[in-house]
Amino acid sequence: MVNATNSIQPSTPFTLVPPANDTAASLDPFAQQLSTALQQYFGQIDSGSHLQIDIQGGTSQSSGDRQFTVTVRDLGLDTPSAAATTPAAASVTAPASNSTAASVIDKSKMTPTDAYWAEQPPALQQLRYCPDDQKFSMAQDLFKQGYSVDLPIMVWGWDPLTTMTLRQNEGYTWVPSAFQPNIPIGPGVTNVWNLPSYDPNNPPPGSIKVSTDFAIGTNGQDPWIKTVSA
Repeated sequence: MVNATNSIQPSTPFTLVPPANDTAASLDPFAQQLSTALQQYFGQIDSGSHLQIDIQGGTSQSSGDRQFTVTVRDLGLDTPSAAATTPAAASVTAPASNSTAASVIDKSKMTPTDAYWAEQPPALQQLRYCPDDQKFSMAQDLFKQGYSVDLPIMVWGWDPLTTMTLRQNEGYTWVPSAFQPNIPIGPGVTNVWNLPSYDPNNPPPGSIKVSTDFAIGTNGQDPWIKTVSA
């Protein structure tokens, strides 16, 4: 959601200025989507002025979120003092990706399931202990907020390591998030129906990455290896 803190007079053309010395922020997918949306909005208005748009990334006070500050300046103004009074700033809060820095999580005393949930944003972690009759509704709300929800694991309660291992064995590198379109043709399946083939190298935005990396360093056993006592 974008809220302007000052009133502005949109105009076209405009320039998007990436944050200085901040390569990660300038390449942030959400920031790119935001700049595209702003370009489409300002492109509808023609006043002959020239706007400069600055997008600065930061950390929100809400855990698991990121915040962007958008500043719009009219470069057509002649005096610096006048230009200083015209910027409009907007704060944009976006959900974090479905992972946290692995280095801050001690997995040595965790099961793979615990490690999987520990790597999820706090908002998604709520699904683990949510009553079963409320999980689907909560998952819908989280999806609308921009989170990627792994339906079998997070809502149906499937074992994370077993589920991801099965997906890997079947050749999946990504699967749809909840409420995204299903995959019409699986990997390695002969396509005789003229349907879109599975592309392992180009996952759609918001899809679920297939990986068992979350289990590395945990104290759990691989579910496909049985321990045989002597």
